[in-house]
Amino acid sequence: SELEHEAFLSLWLSGFVFPEISKGTITKLVFPIVIHLARGTRLALAPAVLASIYRDLSVLKAKIVASIELESYNEKDNGLAITLSAPFELVRNWAWVLGEI
Repeated sequence: SELEHEAFLSLWLSGFVFPEISKGTITKLVFPIVIHLARGTRLALAPAVLASIYRDLSVLKAKIVASIELESYNEKDNGLAITLSAPFELVRNWAWVLGEI
């Protein structure tokens, strides 16, 4: 049904396209986008996903630099814990490709 389609779009956008905004919940900020998508309007979502990947790569780089600078690195140290909000598979693959260059 149309309502199920809109509910799925809300869940999908909140969980995979804008996870940093929703933080595990469905946020009302995605509803205007859901309405447009449900009506068949074509929207470019790739820039939003790419922006979250770049943000997470910056966070990842900062943590790597911090761990290298920290001489007495201890795996139990929670100060080096990292939380990524972009789809982790994309961030991991992107970092892996950049490491090969």
